[in-house]
Amino acid sequence: PRAGRRDRDGPRRLARAVSGRMALSSEDDTETSAFVASGGPLGAVRRALPCSIPVLVAAGAVAVLTSGAVGVLAGLHAGRRFAQPAATWSTLREVPSGVNLGGWLVLEDWFFSGPTGRHVMSTSPEGQGYCLPPLLQGSEEPWPSEGIFVKRLVSEQGENATVEIFEAHRHSFVGDTDLRRMAEVGISKVRVPIPWTTFADALAEIDATTYGAGARIVPDPFYSKEASFVTVDRDWLRAFVQRAGRYRLKVLFDIHAMPGGSSDGSYNGVWPLPPMFWIANTTLGDQTFPLTRAGMLIAKALIDWVSSFSNDELEAVEGVSLMNEPAHMAAIDVKVNNGFIESEQQVLDWLAEAADLFRASRLPGRGLKLYVQLIETAFADFTKTVKPWFSSTFSRRERGNWAVADLHWYAAWSGKTCSGRVVPGGRFFCDQSIDEMRSYLHGCVDWFGREVSDFSDGLRACTEFSLGTFEDAVLACNDDDMLHMFLEEQVRIFRKHGIQPYFWTWRMPYGPTFQRGWSLKHIAGLERLQPPFSCSKLGPGSSVEM
Repeated sequence: PRAGRRDRDGPRRLARAVSGRMALSSEDDTETSAFVASGGPLGAVRRALPCSIPVLVAAGAVAVLTSGAVGVLAGLHAGRRFAQPAATWSTLREVPSGVNLGGWLVLEDWFFSGPTGRHVMSTSPEGQGYCLPPLLQGSEEPWPSEGIFVKRLVSEQGENATVEIFEAHRHSFVGDTDLRRMAEVGISKVRVPIPWTTFADALAEIDATTYGAGARIVPDPFYSKEASFVTVDRDWLRAFVQRAGRYRLKVLFDIHAMPGGSSDGSYNGVWPLPPMFWIANTTLGDQTFPLTRAGMLIAKALIDWVSSFSNDELEAVEGVSLMNEPAHMAAIDVKVNNGFIESEQQVLDWLAEAADLFRASRLPGRGLKLYVQLIETAFADFTKTVKPWFSSTFSRRERGNWAVADLHWYAAWSGKTCSGRVVPGGRFFCDQSIDEMRSYLHGCVDWFGREVSDFSDGLRACTEFSLGTFEDAVLACNDDDMLHMFLEEQVRIFRKHGIQPYFWTWRMPYGPTFQRGWSLKHIAGLERLQPPFSCSKLGPGSSVEM
């Protein structure tokens, strides 16, 4: 259903003042100051009811204590449930057990496209990205992928300014308010896409000077002249795990991009340059070093790093995914330009070797899971090739304990089969009745659920799904009732088939065109009406005051 996958009226504000601990974040202070000044929720009750305040306070105290106890019990069992009822102040009626933090540590251009964004998969090599707030609120020229973007910033503003721009983004995009709200609506797992540069020092044996410990900006080991990346501070990322654990959230680390590009899409870090991971050596240092081996060093570094966590920290980790969407689009690209992999077996062999690293670590014994991400677009006959490989690579016990079969599902690229649009070409129009649309979508999602159930008799997950009904967000369905229905159908059907669902993604305030179909925070009515900073295309010679 994802053959064309990107490589991927303001929100309703509901009163969220059941108790003082559910106060809104500082982002919402201005918005609620008048409400608080007028007496807040107690003032509203005083004006509406004849009861005395002491009676109300006493009743409220009982309610808060009771709900608090229930909340603690629910939190203790959060990790054992596929979906939980949403908090009453959220607009959601069904909630997936997991959500992604896309656009945080791995950049995609459409997340930062401002009001001009349109396609989840950019249709031109120029890309759609125009900003990276708070420090970069606009640019004249769009950027297509993270590596190209960083290389351009370094040439224009220097290394120090580039690092500062990225660090400001990373420290502002996700805060404790986000973690608290996730937990409050019933989310128990957070998938964190990370770039290979989180473990850039693992490539020191290729070039110790370039990839030594402490490097802040490093080049891609193949596209060394075209793409660079800002490394990720692992101590800071480890502190994030501890913060997530305080909200009883479990973190799933996902290596979303590999050196040279291991898939064909704007999230691979080097797009629109051809992905070279599977067929080339490094062009720095030891030039006989295969990129696939470099990727294995990255995977091992992630496993070793997580293995070094304390027992308390490991309690806040769900597991790892060692490559996102391996060789995505390879089966399609081979028909156009000879492809970018040596063979389908090469991809499966790499995944099996990476799984051996996990198997030999302490992580399975600590209850952590290996999410084995697989995608249909990499194989000419996915079921015939990949299903027997998965069953033979992982024993029945492993499939039941830690080897998770992970497949992605999106309606946005399903064409006439399942997509919804405001123009002809899809399965349905966006203004058809809710019942009609439900019947179409139910059949599509249930088909996917059956396929995943048939693929593996053990643990199953869908670590990416959304409410986008078409990849062109301007032409996709945007009706609130329809989108909430679509979310409910997917979560319920995933639950029926024993599939752990992770919504793509939590927030994208700087891609407003996409929010309704792709931001769970927005759909839940929890995102602020206007983003805190601007994001726009700048005219020649113009600038943004910061």
